[in-house]
Amino acid sequence: MFLKRKSSIPVLSAVLGLTLLLAACSSGGAGSTSPAQAPEPNKPSGKTPTINVAYMPDMNGATPIVIGEEKGFFKEAGINVNAVKFLSGPPEFQAMASGDIDIAYIGPGATFLAAQGKGHIIDIVSLGKSDMVFATKKSGIKEWKDLKGKTVGVPKGTSGEMVLNLGLEKGGLKPGDVNIVNMDVAGAVSAYVAGKVDAVAIWSPYTLEIEKQVGKENMVKLGDNSDFFPDYIFPASWVVNPKFLQEKPELVESFLKAIAKTTDYKIKNKDEAVKMTAAYTQVPEESLKMQLDALEWLDNKRVADAFKDGSAKKWYENLEKLFVQNGSLKEITPADKFLMTAPFLKATGQ
Repeated sequence: MFLKRKSSIPVLSAVLGLTLLLAACSSGGAGSTSPAQAPEPNKPSGKTPTINVAYMPDMNGATPIVIGEEKGFFKEAGINVNAVKFLSGPPEFQAMASGDIDIAYIGPGATFLAAQGKGHIIDIVSLGKSDMVFATKKSGIKEWKDLKGKTVGVPKGTSGEMVLNLGLEKGGLKPGDVNIVNMDVAGAVSAYVAGKVDAVAIWSPYTLEIEKQVGKENMVKLGDNSDFFPDYIFPASWVVNPKFLQEKPELVESFLKAIAKTTDYKIKNKDEAVKMTAAYTQVPEESLKMQLDALEWLDNKRVADAFKDGSAKKWYENLEKLFVQNGSLKEITPADKFLMTAPFLKATGQ
């Protein structure tokens, strides 16, 4: 069984104690090029069809994989899942393009690649609320408009940058009015703690790491995702290789049937889900619990309702507006071009 082998995830120093691997949970890694880990060696064989699935080591990406395997949901659906760990979204899409990956979990930051036609979104995992912009107390910044002329550290191409841009707009500013410095997650945390930037756009659990280092009283929160609800929603998704969907729609449906069961299970058994995910990913339980506070898992009915009433279409198209603003997309693509709702609705009987 492929879950027997787990890659060790190093626990770094205090600043990086929650590890760079968790960055993917929020950003979808649009600004990262971290390579995928090689497929697990215990790849299932035999007549049962195998689906190559990309996951990320967090409560969105890894939890359905471990629950689906341990609780037998994949087996009940008549499929084997060969899970391959990735640290970001773009390499997943590259692997889909080469035919190595059939289905992948992505965070909101990689959604623009689906909008470019490189994948079809087939399910929504959660809505994120973990992206935040914090100023240092000594900077004198108290609200969005005060960022003018200040230096902000942010991993570019992520949902953290999206929230920053929305905040700047709210404050009557443009990105050019601010000195935005592109940093990786570790660099952004370190720069904030060392006082080398006036503010940082980042996400939980790294915001909690900063709080541990400098103290909550020295942090000025300017805003987070929830400040822009319901106009802007940040969904994490399951995306399928378009060729795989075209050639093997029955396997996609089987996968979604199994994932629907993992959704029901994880929502009803969150503590167990944390323990199982921690054992599989070797990410500390404390870090995974922090992630749960920063996301909203959607149950199957809510996903179905969002698919049927057009809410999901609006979520993704509004997200595209932010990608156009940051240059990831040239124009907005109608969501029905990359949002395929039929497989999920059929799989769940809704």
